[in-house]
Amino acid sequence: MPKPYFGKQPLPEYKPSEAVRKALKEWEEALAKEEETRHAARKALAEELKADTDLPYAAVAAHPLVPWTEATLRIIGTEYKVPPRQPNKAKKAD
Repeated sequence: MPKPYFGKQPLPEYKPSEAVRKALKEWEEALAKEEETRHAARKALAEELKADTDLPYAAVAAHPLVPWTEATLRIIGTEYKVPPRQPNKAKKAD
């Protein structure tokens, strides 16, 4: 026999403590800072790609310091108007 349903039960009122409020505020500030620094890193990579038109996206993505894939770097390149790369173009040795 199924339980009788009396409708949605009201929830007790929750008031976060000052410690919770402080922790959540600090977390939100850290997220805002992360967003700011992520955009700065993306812009810096785009500037390097603009400066060296022979540098392939794959080479940048392969570096262990770079957290983005080649596909993401292509999106960043489009966003910052990086000139397209020449596929299979061997870099000329002088």
